[in-house]
Amino acid sequence: MSNPARILALGTALVFAAACNELAAPDKIPSIEVRAARQKADYERLLASMRQATAKYHNIQVARADGYVDDGFGCISDPTLGAMGWHLIRDDLHADPSIDPLAPELLIYLPEKNGEMRLIAVEYEVYQSDWWNAGNREAPEMLGKVFDAIEFPGLDPVFGLHVWLWTPNPSGMLAEFNPTLACP
Repeated sequence: MSNPARILALGTALVFAAACNELAAPDKIPSIEVRAARQKADYERLLASMRQATAKYHNIQVARADGYVDDGFGCISDPTLGAMGWHLIRDDLHADPSIDPLAPELLIYLPEKNGEMRLIAVEYEVYQSDWWNAGNREAPEMLGKVFDAIEFPGLDPVFGLHVWLWTPNPSGMLAEFNPTLACP
């Protein structure tokens, strides 16, 4: 082996050994607990940003002024699963195959007995064909959950994710229905 080849081989071995030593140093690698705490903090920051971005929509007139319209399905409820709520959709966001956590495609309200509409959740939704045609190779994911594949008779299939930002849901923040709610 020539001197330059030996030097290159020795240099490569030293770099590799240094990298292995760095990885093996327990004080350099965050523990599982530290990584979990960081992930939870990131999750909580994202939820706080999502709440901040949608807080103005507690006033349904602001949502309408921003282009959200009735999706035509009324208040969705199931006697066993609970309510999903009444959806307002913003068509320009729905037609865009990207997902922006700060700009949900749908806002979900629950009609109150006094006729007022209470913001309870948001939904992120994209047409499956648009998602795949944009070059994506996997279904969308947010907050650690892959979007549900949803098909309604007579409509193009979508990917959707409900996020119960404004009302606690015992089935989970990312469940489709909330068993504690019912449409009036």
